This record gives sequence, C-alpha cells and structure tokens, in this order.
Amino acid sequence: MTASWHPVANAQPTEWLLSQGALGMPYAVVRRFAFGDPNRPDVWFRVVTWAPSSEGRELIGWCRTLEAAAGVAWDHRCAAESWRHHMAARRSDTATMAAERPSAAELVRFYRAALAAQGARPLRPSPTGTTMGR
Repeated sequence: MTASWHPVANAQPTEWLLSQGALGMPYAVVRRFAFGDPNRPDVWFRVVTWAPSSEGRELIGWCRTLEAAAGVAWDHRCAAESWRHHMAARRSDTATMAAERPSAAELVRFYRAALAAQGARPLRPSPTGTTMGR
C-alpha cells in the first residue's frame, strides 16, 4: 500500500519576486515571516525593493497579508517611476537625484497622498496592521 502523501506537502512558499509580465525585471521581493507559536503563528510579509543581492535592497514596509504586500510593492514601483520622471523633467543630474531620493517607504506615502489629493485611490489602501502609515 502506498500513501498519497509526499514531502512536498510540507513546502510553504516564503519568498516571491514580483515582476510585470513574464519577461519583466523584478521590482520587489516579498518574504513571509512567521513569529511566535508555531501552531498559531503571527504572520507578516516584508516588502523590499528588488536588487540582485540583499545588500542592495531597501525596506518598503511590512504587511499582514500577501495581497497588501503586493499592493505596496506595486505602489512603490509606480511612485519610483513618477519620481524619476519628475526629476528628469527638472533636468536633475544623477548625483542630485541620488542625494534627494526619499526612502522607499516615504515614496509610497507621498505617492498615496498625491493620489488621495487628486481623488484617486491607490491599488490597495494601507490596511490596519501595516507599517506603511507610520
């Protein structure tokens, strides 16, 4: 008699590279963390910018759900593109752009505030239990 169980049943996804389309470069990394009691873990998702190595990544924030984490990552992507276009329109050089660049979390906050001021809404608002509103 053979069992239908396989060790792969124990596998849990813990990290996701987010990219637009099958051939797109990644724009963020989401990692799942579980703290506390293994039977009732406190689960959080850390969202960082994408870079080839951990040293080049920057914290965007922590979220309670994978959906919120993916939404924050997408908003950061949109915010970073918007900021780059704004700086390019001012004809800023690379050194100036690097010196004036806000943190990843601040970019998302500014982007979401600008959307709210225009009456638009971000893809997913900051839910309670995230670090994005702090």
